[in-house]
Amino acid sequence: MDATRRGTLLLIGGGLLRGGLLGGGLLGALLGPARAETAGGTLFLNAYATAAASPDYGVAALDGVGGVRFTTPTPGRAHGIVVHPTRAEAVAFARRPGRWFMPLSLVDGRPGPVIRAPEDRRFTGHGAFSTDGRLLYVAEDDVPRETGSIGVYDAMDGYRRVGAMPTHGLGPHELLMIADGTVLAVGNGGVITHPDTGRAKLNLDEMDSSITYVEAASGKLLDQVRLPEEHANLGIRHIAALADGGIAFGAQDERPVGMLQPLTGTHRPGGGAVRLFETPDDELSRFEGYIGSVAADKGKVAASSPKGGIIGVWDDATGAWLGAAALPDGCGIAPDGDGFLASSGLGNLRTVGAAPDLPGDGLRLADFRWDNHMTRFAT
Repeated sequence: MDATRRGTLLLIGGGLLRGGLLGGGLLGALLGPARAETAGGTLFLNAYATAAASPDYGVAALDGVGGVRFTTPTPGRAHGIVVHPTRAEAVAFARRPGRWFMPLSLVDGRPGPVIRAPEDRRFTGHGAFSTDGRLLYVAEDDVPRETGSIGVYDAMDGYRRVGAMPTHGLGPHELLMIADGTVLAVGNGGVITHPDTGRAKLNLDEMDSSITYVEAASGKLLDQVRLPEEHANLGIRHIAALADGGIAFGAQDERPVGMLQPLTGTHRPGGGAVRLFETPDDELSRFEGYIGSVAADKGKVAASSPKGGIIGVWDDATGAWLGAAALPDGCGIAPDGDGFLASSGLGNLRTVGAAPDLPGDGLRLADFRWDNHMTRFAT
């Protein structure tokens, strides 16, 4: 990080938060979109809760030095955010089991109409646009059938629901559009939940996690892969696209078996078994069996563990361990320059550089509690 950016981070972390708009006046600012014209460059979207006994929830747009460009209130706690490919708009999804998603302007943060889930469905936190931006695909649970589904919404007609297709798996969470917009990759965590029991996991003894590849036009299953049987207790929930058409994934230990297990890896459609990444045991133990977010860029994969307060980085081609950075309760992560930008539930932001074992730079926005996922977009 250059000296100018480092100085700006320290100014924001040490001065502005104590007395300016992001200090005593924050709660008022968060009640509606805080409008700000954005200069050209890169911004980052992250859901948040305010640091209050009864928090407000929303989505914030951050610039690369931690400045808040706008905030948008949401109906409840948001989770994943996806950017529209052709217009200045994003969609924020409710944390699972979710009942809503909401579009918002990337110009000034103005919220659009809230879209509600059908009565027999619950959104599971993530979605993906078609490459032309006409359709939005939303990961959801088909509650009566206890199976995974993808809701299809017309983004050109007020996000009207126009159909659904199976994920061909259980407990879908993150999905991505790959293969030039023809295939949806889905991380199916393998765990069944029900609205009557909230986030309780109902089938841990029979969980069935997988990555599925679904033809976007028809819902046809093109490929499905599972972890080796000795790792069947791991649920694959988070995925990130690789430049070569494959995906990176992160897993979490749903049914601990008392031993260290690899939590990250890659797969390519039609490529056979998954490739599991190498991680030194002393580092792997720090993840505490949990990956909360995955990002990939420029030949590197980063995965975060808020439970362990660690962000690991691997080489995406060889699976070799490159190093780690500490971030207590850190989960949100997105590509940034030659490395990554990460956020935490304690309000911290830090960079994870090309040499991630270095201390890195950081700041704390004390009035924010950043949620699990960060999304980069170009203004």
